Formats: sequence, structure tokens, C-alpha cells
Amino acid sequence: MKKLIILFYTAAIVFTSCENKVESIEAKQTKLRTLKSELISLKGSIKDLEKELNASGKVKKVRKIPVRVKTLMGEKFEHYIAQAGTVVSKQNVMVSSEMGGLVTNVLAKEGDWVSAKTTIIAIDAEIMQNNVEELELAWELAKTTFERQKSLWEQEIGSELQFLQIKNQYLSLENKLAAAKAQLQKLNITAPISGTLEEVYVNPGELTRPGSPVFRIVNADEVIVEADIAEKYANILKKNTPVTINFKSLGTSKNAKLDFIGQVINPDNRTFKVNIQLNNSSGILKPNAVASLEIRDFSSANAMVVPSQIVKKDMRGDYLFVAKKGIAEKTYVSLGLSHSDQSMILDGLNLGDVIIIEGYNEVVSGSKLELKK
Repeated sequence: MKKLIILFYTAAIVFTSCENKVESIEAKQTKLRTLKSELISLKGSIKDLEKELNASGKVKKVRKIPVRVKTLMGEKFEHYIAQAGTVVSKQNVMVSSEMGGLVTNVLAKEGDWVSAKTTIIAIDAEIMQNNVEELELAWELAKTTFERQKSLWEQEIGSELQFLQIKNQYLSLENKLAAAKAQLQKLNITAPISGTLEEVYVNPGELTRPGSPVFRIVNADEVIVEADIAEKYANILKKNTPVTINFKSLGTSKNAKLDFIGQVINPDNRTFKVNIQLNNSSGILKPNAVASLEIRDFSSANAMVVPSQIVKKDMRGDYLFVAKKGIAEKTYVSLGLSHSDQSMILDGLNLGDVIIIEGYNEVVSGSKLELKK
């Protein structure tokens, strides 16, 4: 009996569930029919309104945005490192006095071209000259005594000790005389190189001390342009890399190649040195003049290049607009190097794509386009 009651209740529950399910499906179908009817009614109302507005002339036509486009083709692209440099003379010598004394004469003036070994500064040599003359007399006497004693020694006359003492005295005076003459020569300060006498630091009547500078001489026929380059380019730049050197103050530029690349990184500013040698026989380039260097560090003969200004950026990345069938399409790209307002595209575009290069600020994705000639 108990089993029959349980079966009865189970059947009742299943029947009720099915009945509710059928009612739920019927309700949804009714709702769907109602919505479709409303949609048909709305479409009809929209068409009626559009007809009325068209008749009144108040419907705006979709404006086409005038743009200028460019078809992407492979082209040459070069990237340059821009860096300031300085002109340095290969021969720029500060000459100092080796001997102290009174300056008696300055034999050239600033701006004069002088040849190597030309005497520029004369220092009073009277005391030193007297010393040399005294040493010469003593040396000649010692020489005569030595030669006489040597002759006697060869005849086995006299003692060996006496002979050696006279010989040592003679050689000692000979060395002193040579040293005195060398010092006397140093009183005349000569030009170590041929060049222009850039600066003279002493005047007649002034005293000089050993090691004090007396003049500077410069030969600028050959100059070097030096620059400090960031460490990140250390493995990119090589000897003979092309470089353009601009001298803005002179309104001129020179094309050259790197002659020297430093192997040591400066720990203070993380840079290394590069040098470019230039012929300056005209004398137009002055030591310490400022130069602007453009050193080529990348070159491609078939790159995808776009004007840098057409590339925009949002939260997702860099993008530009491509024209496809008269419609603007927002296209994200991966940028490479940029130089002279041109940027290289690494990914996102293909050769043959048509990019918008004028009017790009007026368009959005989906804008209809009017192509300007």
C-alpha cells in the first residue's frame, strides 16, 4: 500500500512539471510573436518618417572626407645618430720653459707662421754663458793634463792611481761641459712644430720659472672632429662608417668616415669616443669649433616607410589609417627606427597598402573618403 502511494505522488509531480514546461514554451512563443509584430510596426514607422524627411529636404547626406593617400612601396631608408662634436687640432702644443731666467727677447708675435726649430723666446744667457766658458777652460786644461799623463802611463812612468785620478777629473769636466751647453741651448725656446703662434704668455723683462708656459703653437692643416657616443651604439658603429659633419656657424658640411672608435667606456657618462680626420689646408675650421655629426647606423634598400606625423597612439598602441574601398580603416602597426620625419614600419602593413597621408586628423575608422589628386 505504501509503495502505491509513493508511485502516485511521483506521477503527480512529473505531470505537473510537464504541464508547467508546456505553459512556459507557449508563453515565450506568444511573446516572440508580439515582439516581431512590434518590430514590423517600427520598421514601417521609420520608413514613413524617412520619406517625410526626404520630402522636406532635411536629411543630411553622409559627408565624404577629402584625403590624400600614398601606396606603400619598398624604398631606401637610413637612420643616423645625431651627436655634437668638437674640432680639435692634431698639432696644438703648449710650450713651457725648461730653464728659469729673465726674458730678453720675444722673436715672433701672435698670429705669425713659424717653422719648426725657430727660436721664439730668448732668455738671458750671460750667467750660463760665463759658466760654459769657465768649464771649457777647465776642460781644456784637464784634457792636456790627461793626455800628458796618458803618454807617461804608456811609457810605464807614474802610478796607476795618479793616472786614473786625472782621467776621472777629465771625464767629469767633459760631462759637466756637455750638460752646461745643453742648458745654454734651452735658454733659447724654439717652436717644436711648424704652425701659427697662437698665444705668447711672456714679455721681455719678465722672469720665467722652469715648467711655466711661454707660448702656444697650432698647426690646423689637419684637424680631428671628436664626439662622445652613447654606450648602446658600441657594437653597431665600425671604422669607416659614413658620417656627415655639419658646421652651422660656417654654413657648410663635410662627408667623411669614422677613423677611430674608442674601446673604453667612460664610467662617468657611459660613452665612448669617435674621431674623424679632416683636411683643413684652407684653415676654415678652427680648433674648439662646434660640429653636428650624423653617423649612419642603419640602412635598408627596401623598407616600408611612412611619414612620422601620420602615426597616432592610443592605449592599444601605434596606429594609422589605411584607405580600403573608399573607407578609412584604423590599422595598428609596429614601428622601427625614425629619422628625418620618416618612420619605418616593421609589422601591420604590407607593400601595396594605401595609407592616408593628408586629412588623417579628420577621419575615424569607417569614414567615407574622397581621394584628392
